[in-house]
Amino acid sequence: MRDGGLFAGWEAAIHAGELRFPRCRQCGSWNWYPLPRCRNCGSSVQEWTKVSPQGTLYSWTRVHRLFAREAVTDVPYVTGLVDVVAGVRLVCLQRPGSGGEVRIGMPVQLSLDRIGDTAHWIFDVPER
Repeated sequence: MRDGGLFAGWEAAIHAGELRFPRCRQCGSWNWYPLPRCRNCGSSVQEWTKVSPQGTLYSWTRVHRLFAREAVTDVPYVTGLVDVVAGVRLVCLQRPGSGGEVRIGMPVQLSLDRIGDTAHWIFDVPER
């Protein structure tokens, strides 16, 4: 990783509107969350690699109570864990009013959205 902190590549990707994760140049492993060295081979040569904003819903939950005063969305809301690429799972919010029934294993489309002052990856559920 280059100077600027472990999440500098994530912030640059958000600014560019892209989904990127660190990938080891030595062995090709994805390393999410970012670390200074590859978890698989120990190499320090990693690059932020753009991936398709699609995935599979690994898990989800519907939240009915706010955890903080500075809420990111109204309740209830759905948060999900999305398999994006091999070994990478990303926590995302479901777009309010998106699609139909949420179920584990379903394909989802991700998009970058601003909620308040913060950018979040949002998943859309396809209509059935």
